[in-house]
Amino acid sequence: MINEPLPPDNVRSIVRAERRSLYAVLIESLNSTQALLARLEAGVHVPCDQQREVVRSLYVATRNQARALIATLELQGLE
Repeated sequence: MINEPLPPDNVRSIVRAERRSLYAVLIESLNSTQALLARLEAGVHVPCDQQREVVRSLYVATRNQARALIATLELQGLE
């Protein structure tokens, strides 16, 4: 594969995507969200005070998303 030329942009391989469980997708999303939250809590340097509000908004949204994911994972009978 490494020595083969790249196919044209209009050529894609056909791969059957297996459908993952909703639980698996939620867990993966929670892990990523918690990693982002930990990184934001560790500190972010922004060169301009106006950018602080954007990062703060990201932090709040990420925290809310983590809470929502946790609450969803606690639901009974989720499939």
